[in-house]
Amino acid sequence: MAATIKPTDVDESSGSFGGGLFTPEPRTGAHFDFGLGAFDLDKGLAGLEGRKNLLIYMHDNPDPDAMAAAMGLKQLIESATAISATLALGGIVGRAENRAMVEKLHIPLIPAEVLNTDHFDAIAVVDSQPGTGNNSLPPERAVDIVIDHHPAREESARAPWCDIRPQLGATSTMVLQYLRERRVALPTSLATALFYALRSETRDLGREATAAERDAYLFLIPMVDHHLMFRIQQPKLPRQYYEAIDRALRMAETWGDVITVNLGVIAYPDLVAEVADLLLDYESAQFVLCCGRYSRQIFVSMRTEPSQRRAGELMRQLIGNAGASGGHGTTAGGRLFAQVTTDADQQNAFDHLVYRLLELTGRVGTSRVPLIDLTG
Repeated sequence: MAATIKPTDVDESSGSFGGGLFTPEPRTGAHFDFGLGAFDLDKGLAGLEGRKNLLIYMHDNPDPDAMAAAMGLKQLIESATAISATLALGGIVGRAENRAMVEKLHIPLIPAEVLNTDHFDAIAVVDSQPGTGNNSLPPERAVDIVIDHHPAREESARAPWCDIRPQLGATSTMVLQYLRERRVALPTSLATALFYALRSETRDLGREATAAERDAYLFLIPMVDHHLMFRIQQPKLPRQYYEAIDRALRMAETWGDVITVNLGVIAYPDLVAEVADLLLDYESAQFVLCCGRYSRQIFVSMRTEPSQRRAGELMRQLIGNAGASGGHGTTAGGRLFAQVTTDADQQNAFDHLVYRLLELTGRVGTSRVPLIDLTG
């Protein structure tokens, strides 16, 4: 049985556990015209009275933040109510670290395509929102809970439990605050998942982290299984990863401080994000755009330096109505709806995205130079 570590007694005068640094962030959305006002956790839980089965969706091909937030919501719901919660997996868990997280922490993911949503009388979406096109939520199904740290969408305000805080660095931060507010015991596996989510989503608190992430990080450290953390962070990597890195380095092109690369066919969608993270470390890089084709769809990832905090906005402008996109300051992703079956069609789509990015960033006319000179 997994060990369980309970939070220390709450200090009512300071609003923190055991005199810690925790101060709940205001539960408000950034877009008040969407009706996203203050959210009351007790009221949200009370609104689920009479429900029996909750289905929790994440964005497809979920990352650690999505999975940890879903785990945390499941723990909260099953501890505070008589409701049973199920985690729906859309797409695949491809990245080696994410697969290790699922395996080592025994995250109970059920493929969305085998689930009958009629068997669930409550629906939640975490680290995503209705109408984004990046989750497996049936379009006709009403949503009861939306929890996310990405910019608010109008459709989300229809959910009775709608908590969207774009000012935070991770959705897991929000769910941990729920758990602490209700003084729910944290199994070691959940504490480890939340901690890893914070580390990966904010790159060890260096990317878009706030005081809330720093406090959550410090709160979770004593509860984490650090041996499991090491095994998650240092997994064995498949051959496809090294093939993709080789292809990325040979195919990457620079346009001044913009780096672009078309990976062609990829083994799993997360590879575009892995390569984008790697290329952002190039000394001159301010923007990175990476694409790859998986199962006849083009997946796109963007990374920017903190001085260029507009990745989400740029991705939405790049993709437009041609696909689904999302993101925030320095990270963003998307996919095109059109089915692509040939390398030529993929290259044409990629060339269009690159030119549009150069337009949006004022780099049109910048010389194209291979990242690595292969002629020498």
